[in-house]
Amino acid sequence: MNAVYRYRQSHLIGASIGAQCIALYLSFSHGQLKPFDEIAWLDVTGEGSVMLFAFAWIIAAIASRPPGRVTTLLVAGLNCFAFTALLDFLDEMFTYSAASDWLSMLESMPAAFGMVIMTAGLLGWHDEQKALNRQLQRREWALRNHGQIDSVTQLYLADYWQERLTDLKQQGGRGSAIMIDINGFSRFNEAHGYAEGDRFLQEIARLLVMHVRESDLVCRYAGDRFVILMPDTARQDARRIAGDIQTSVHCLAFKSGANTTALFQSVRTAVAEFDEHHDSDKLLSDLQDQLNHQDTQAA
Repeated sequence: MNAVYRYRQSHLIGASIGAQCIALYLSFSHGQLKPFDEIAWLDVTGEGSVMLFAFAWIIAAIASRPPGRVTTLLVAGLNCFAFTALLDFLDEMFTYSAASDWLSMLESMPAAFGMVIMTAGLLGWHDEQKALNRQLQRREWALRNHGQIDSVTQLYLADYWQERLTDLKQQGGRGSAIMIDINGFSRFNEAHGYAEGDRFLQEIARLLVMHVRESDLVCRYAGDRFVILMPDTARQDARRIAGDIQTSVHCLAFKSGANTTALFQSVRTAVAEFDEHHDSDKLLSDLQDQLNHQDTQAA
C-alpha cells in the first residue's frame, strides 16, 4: 500500500468519523436522555441494528476498494444513510424541546440524499465491473473456475493451465507453450521486501496479458514463473512473442516504494510446440529444463 493510497484512505476514514460525530453532537447538545423506563428497547434494538450495518458497510467499502471517485461516492452515500440511522437510534434515547423540532425533521433528509449519491456510485461501479470483465475475458480463456485463481496476480494457476491443455489436446488441437522465469527474483524480494515483490509480479502479469490474444491463456506456474498456452501457434511465432516479452520486461521501469530510481529486471523464456500426442507433464518438464539450462549457462 503506497503513501498516496494511505493518504486518500485516511481522508475517507476521517470524513466518515466526522460525519457521525456531528450527529452525536446534535443529539447530545439539543436533547436530554430519557428515563430508563421510558425507553422502547425493542425500537432501540431495531434502530441500532440498522445503524451498525450502515457502519459495517462503510468500513467494508473503505477497506475493500481503492480510493477514487466511485469509492468516494459510495462512502459519502453510506455516511448520509448512517447519519440518519444514528439520529434515529439516538432519537429513541433522547427527548428534544419544541425548539429542536428541526432536528427530528433532519433525520430523514440525509438518507434520501445518500441514496442519490450511492446510485451515482453504483453506476460508476457498474462501469468498473464491465471494464474488469473485459480484462478477465483475456485472462480466462474459454472457461471460468475462480477457485484456481492466484491471489497475487489474479491469473489462473498451473493446474488450470494443464486442464485447458488437456482439453485442447483431446479436441485434436495443437499449438505452442511459453514459460517465463524472472531472473534474480529472490534477490529482488530480499532487497525490496515481499510486498514490493508481489506488486512487481502483478505488473508482470498485466504485461504478459497485453502480449497475447484473447484465445491464449496466461497462468502463474509457480513462484516467479509464468506459463502461456497459445493454441494454433507455431513454434516460430511463439519464439517471436517470447522475444517481445523479454524486451518489454527489460524496459519495464519499476519504482519500489518512495524511490524515484527505476528498477529494471530481465526474464528467461522457453518455448515448446505440442500436438494431441504430447504428454502434458513432459511438455512442462521440457520447458523447465530449457530454463534451467539457460540458468546454468549464465552462471
